[in-house]
Amino acid sequence: MARTLSQQLAEFIAGLKVEDCPPAVIDKAKAVLLHGLLVGLASLDDPDVALGRAAIAEDTGRGARLLGFGTPASRADAAFVNSLLLHARGQDDSYRMLTHPGPVVLPAALAEGEGRGQDGRALLAAIIAGYEVQCRLAADVVPAVQDRGFRSSALFGIFGATAAAGRIRGLSADQLAHALALASAVAAGGLEPSRVGTREMTFQEPLLCATGIRVARLAQLGATGAASCLEGPAGFFATFAGTIGGELPASFHGERSWESAQVVAGLGERWELLGVTMKIYSTAGFNQPVIEAVATLARRHDLTAEQVARIDIEMNPWEVFYPSPRFARAGAHLGVSFGSTRYFAASALLARGYPSTGRRLAYGGSTVAPADPPELEALIARTQVRAGDRRQYAPRVTIETTSGQRYVHEMTGDEFKWDFATERQRVAALLPALPLPPDQLERLIEHVATLERCPTVDALVDLTVVPSR
Repeated sequence: MARTLSQQLAEFIAGLKVEDCPPAVIDKAKAVLLHGLLVGLASLDDPDVALGRAAIAEDTGRGARLLGFGTPASRADAAFVNSLLLHARGQDDSYRMLTHPGPVVLPAALAEGEGRGQDGRALLAAIIAGYEVQCRLAADVVPAVQDRGFRSSALFGIFGATAAAGRIRGLSADQLAHALALASAVAAGGLEPSRVGTREMTFQEPLLCATGIRVARLAQLGATGAASCLEGPAGFFATFAGTIGGELPASFHGERSWESAQVVAGLGERWELLGVTMKIYSTAGFNQPVIEAVATLARRHDLTAEQVARIDIEMNPWEVFYPSPRFARAGAHLGVSFGSTRYFAASALLARGYPSTGRRLAYGGSTVAPADPPELEALIARTQVRAGDRRQYAPRVTIETTSGQRYVHEMTGDEFKWDFATERQRVAALLPALPLPPDQLERLIEHVATLERCPTVDALVDLTVVPSR
């Protein structure tokens, strides 16, 4: 009998050996871990993190700790709050624009690894397994999921958390297959909060991260699930993506057919983890390359706002009509307010960049911010965003000057797929705002850089704890 998708993924998770992974994959796993830890530490005082800490205050379980705070908590509760930390500022990592593995995979792996004597190699394996499973399940169907009213980042996140937790707990391949089936049965994530811009989306990944830990435990204790949970006639893909009869209802580039076997094609040979992108500014992932393209032109040609007659930005339609063309958020990225693509483009030209520690993009409320430069509003009015035949994260930016000159910069879509060295260089922009003493921060970075030699997960978490808290 042919093995189902969940069984093949489970065998991959159980059999994954760090020493067999390509160096680029190990390097990338360290990069996403460093990114998640430092972005998380930048969010210790975030109001949504305070809410999350209050939500677990009555629980008495112990087993893991909250990053930065050092507060002991149950493993699921620690994963919940740590997921909030990684997700709160919107500077987490991203895959295929619409799903964010870091805030679910990393907290699950850390929470399950702490207090059990698990070392850095075990943590690496859990991270690689979690990212690879989540990304493969999401890869081709993210647009179809979004266009049916589901928020893909939360929906697929439970699989990343389950795979990471199951791997680090030492589940067998059979148990892992059941864990993935249990995850598929409780996967969730509505798109309406993302469409209207309310706060629920901040808590979606953290809630599913904690659930992923719990379903891994259930499977280890003997709970079972349907082997055909993913590709069955009423399975995950048919339900959430509408892939009945091989139809793909929506895609980034017009594809209309899909086979579920694509999920496991090249498993262990082609690594989707390498396609994960980082966010260094507190805004949507697709605004990251816009900021850098505009800033590059401004610096290269010494442009000022007074010289600019027009900024034209051509992007993939799914970026222009986020979170999906069917459920586009009215005017959000075409508008003039903080958070829109036009806003960030104009700001990047004025400042020839944008601060990595800039104000947090809040949902369901506003953030206190210094007054924007008076010329910003007029420059936003001269900025336009339009849909075109572009890859994700690959805008074409054209700046026309009042003297008739025309400058163009095209992004490839690969600029934010950072390896560890690039991550270390780029994340340096966050370091002055982090609450750790410089020597402790450097030791934390070095522990991630040499994770294979890290004696325990606990030693890594120790280095995140702020001495004064």
